[in-house]
Amino acid sequence: KKLHQDLIHCGMLIQKEGTHQYYDRYRNRIMFPIYDVRGRVVGFGGRVLDDNDKPKYLNSPETSIFKKNRELYGLHQALQQVNNHQLPSVIIVEGYMDVVALAQHGIHYAVATLGTATNTHHIKLLSRYTHQMIFCFDGDDAGSNAAWRALTQCLTLNLDGLDIRFLFLPDGEDPDSLVRQIGKVHFEQ
Repeated sequence: KKLHQDLIHCGMLIQKEGTHQYYDRYRNRIMFPIYDVRGRVVGFGGRVLDDNDKPKYLNSPETSIFKKNRELYGLHQALQQVNNHQLPSVIIVEGYMDVVALAQHGIHYAVATLGTATNTHHIKLLSRYTHQMIFCFDGDDAGSNAAWRALTQCLTLNLDGLDIRFLFLPDGEDPDSLVRQIGKVHFEQ
């Protein structure tokens, strides 16, 4: 009973309303542990295996240790690539798979918001570890809107010396698909 309650609280299980039956929140999904900047697992994300299933991405529910609008997927891993916790630059993308694909191609300085728009907390957090942020969202209307929101969030802050850039992708492309087509060198250029 206690184990079920703990699994429900952390979002791994969902109890069917009015029953004593449970089901796995992440069934038929690839699981991604979400680490905080100190390397502690604070939540999980899951991506559907079949692109027809919805929602495409699913995160742990908000808990006392997981606030999705305060975490960045991949930041802990990116910081493991440098000795002094200072990254020359960070690419901010939309999804886990973008971070994974970029890392597979040798780009180990990408992070993703967790289904939320980039906010001032994300920008302040990243500014502790880099002086250059490159926002790279999908080449569609949603990506353009996300870039505009990121820009407005950046403008509300007074972060001297911060270099903010935007990489606009061709229509229909995302960082995952583009890096697979053109490779690391061309993507970074």
